[in-house]
Amino acid sequence: MERSDGLNAAETIDAHKTLRCEGFNITYQLDGSHFEIKPPVELGEGSCRSLLTQRYLQMTDFDLQFNRDIEAKGEFRTPRTELIFCMGHGIEWGTSLKQDYFAIDTGESVLLHGGIRSENCIYLSGAGYRFLSIDMSPAQFERMTSGLTEDTRLQAGGGAGLFFCKNAITPSIRLILSQIADCSYSQGMRELYLEGKMLELMAVYLNESLFEADRISHTVKLSRDDMESLRLAKEILQRDYLHPPTLAGLSRIICLNEFKLKKGFKEMFGYTVHAYVIEQRMQRAQQLLEHGNMTVSEAASRVGYVNVSHFSAAFRKKFGVRPGEYLISGRQRSLGTRM
Repeated sequence: MERSDGLNAAETIDAHKTLRCEGFNITYQLDGSHFEIKPPVELGEGSCRSLLTQRYLQMTDFDLQFNRDIEAKGEFRTPRTELIFCMGHGIEWGTSLKQDYFAIDTGESVLLHGGIRSENCIYLSGAGYRFLSIDMSPAQFERMTSGLTEDTRLQAGGGAGLFFCKNAITPSIRLILSQIADCSYSQGMRELYLEGKMLELMAVYLNESLFEADRISHTVKLSRDDMESLRLAKEILQRDYLHPPTLAGLSRIICLNEFKLKKGFKEMFGYTVHAYVIEQRMQRAQQLLEHGNMTVSEAASRVGYVNVSHFSAAFRKKFGVRPGEYLISGRQRSLGTRM
């Protein structure tokens, strides 16, 4: 059946999920429209929000921690393909298509094809959950993977069966996930940037999952406590990028040896510690130059650079233009907005 927007029912996603406990019940839609939910302060913190919305796909950032156990149920009214990346606490869930429970743990990704179905899970009190998910119709997934050969192509189909595939999140994928999370663009540019990153994420995931799975290796084994320490290191560097601690100092703060700090940080986030500090500085510099109301020297100083040449080289490497050129374009955009 053809819809008014030119898509037929098989090309759309139509689902809703419900989070509930005593005194709390909220339902949100996965149908290609924007949403953002935040729990009341007495129940938890964080948010669940759509990042990219189109009628045939939706990219969602689930970043929540609850103060009590939460029951979650989902009803999927059309067949659906879902790619999930777990960056926080792992979870188990069941589905009506198969009388079994599936699980995803920290640092893992899951690709799931399935027909019309229901699902259920429990979010535990005090656990920090962080998932990035891409929901789409199997028809859309078929289009996105049409360039693969029949020997390697994953057949989503529209049937009632279930396909479940789990892989480790690789450093290259972590880098893209970090770029999505740290996106500083606004309005239409943000949508364009996220759509490009979503396609890049799908391409890298499919390439590594289908062609390079046996070549993926991990340079260091990380326990759950190690991962929590590395997340703390990331938070410290985000906050103190102007005057970051030394590797030895950061290692002492997070109670993790330098080897695991260096190797584990790159494994989890796709950056070396030093590169991540530069990334934070460049993102902030871009924000400062965006509106064109300060000089390049002032912006360099604000983000911790004494040598303007070094700042300019780092900025050009990151964004492909010199900061002076970006500053001029920012002023032109500002003038255009006021006209």
